[in-house]
Amino acid sequence: MDKDKFTNIYRLPTAFQIRIGKWQQTFNGTSDIVLHHALEVRNQQFKKPTIFPAGWAVTLFEKDDISITHHGKYIQTAMRTMKDRKVSYKRVYLSRVPLEQAEPALIAFKLEWIQKHNRVAKKYNQIKKKAFLRFAIEELETIYPSIPKGEFDRNLWNKLVLSELGPEKKFDNPYFVKHACF
Repeated sequence: MDKDKFTNIYRLPTAFQIRIGKWQQTFNGTSDIVLHHALEVRNQQFKKPTIFPAGWAVTLFEKDDISITHHGKYIQTAMRTMKDRKVSYKRVYLSRVPLEQAEPALIAFKLEWIQKHNRVAKKYNQIKKKAFLRFAIEELETIYPSIPKGEFDRNLWNKLVLSELGPEKKFDNPYFVKHACF
């Protein structure tokens, strides 16, 4: 790891600067004492419940995020599977179900999926944030970069899905939606 590569802290010619999203703060000086203070302030920012480090969290979905596209013979919405979070599409063919019934059913399907996804994602984000903060505290104590690049932890996600929602064979679809039907 590069000596000067602290997560969200940038070395300027005469100062250190913290940049987290749109928030930033500059600390004049280039000594280790100034760097230590910048690390303390950065860690305080990341302890806030609404701030997540890039790559260390899964985005939660909201009702407004539902988008259904019409493709002539079918309608579909993009979703992620619960196991492994792979991008997938849920389609409803209009030859089987009329559009007046298909669209509300697809919306209900996605709403149930959003609720379950967010339940798992909140736990995942809590665990990942605690791990991130442990690395951040280590950086503060050693003044040496130790936070690895944030990546999606498939094993942790799958373990949380199993503990929160149950085994995959309990459901007849990869989205773990049970109640919304077509």
